[in-house]
Parts: sequence; C-alpha cells; structure tokens
Amino acid sequence: MGEQGVPVAVVADAVVAVRAVLRLEGSAEDALLGRVCATAILLCEAFVGEAIVARVAGDGAAEHWDAVPAPVAQGVAMLAAHLFDHRESDALPPAAVAALWRPYRRMRLSPEVAA
Repeated sequence: MGEQGVPVAVVADAVVAVRAVLRLEGSAEDALLGRVCATAILLCEAFVGEAIVARVAGDGAAEHWDAVPAPVAQGVAMLAAHLFDHRESDALPPAAVAALWRPYRRMRLSPEVAA
C-alpha cells in the first residue's frame, strides 16, 4: 500500500495518466507525481464520499485504475496535473474537476429533525 493505503499499482497507473495529461516524457518526476496522484485520489474519495479504489479485495470499489469510471479518473488526472503544475502557488483547481466528480458523489438524506 502506498500513501494513506492507496494501492501502489493504482498510483503508478494514475502517474501514467497524469504524465499523458502533462505531456511529460521520462520518469524524472515520478516520485512527485506519485505523491500528487495519491493526494488527488484521496481528495476525490473525500469529495465523492466513498473509496474509488479498493484497499481490500471485494470491498465494492474498483480493483484497479482501469475500472475507475472514466469521468472520475479524468478528474483525478486533472487535479493531479494541477497540483503538479501549481505546486508553489495557491491557484484554485479547475472547476471541471468537481463537475466530473459530482455525479458520483454520495449524498445522505436525513430525516428532518423537529425541535
């Protein structure tokens, strides 16, 4: 397991996707890309309210990167690319990231509490 329990293989696959978005060649930045990919995955999971990649086989989440829904994976790649490009600034992430993830967000409906 990698950062915060994100499987190393999933992070490695996400790095490949982000390298393609950034059009980076070579592996000189892979350590940093791995950290920003793990962070982007964890932020996505916090936003949608559930794991997007399995920590334990059979827990209901995707077993590998290719099984993550395309919009979710695209949002993770976009956020990771943003974090990589703006690592020394406080630029806001693209709004498209939330737009890609929003349909996968788990919302809880709770009964109205009467006082």
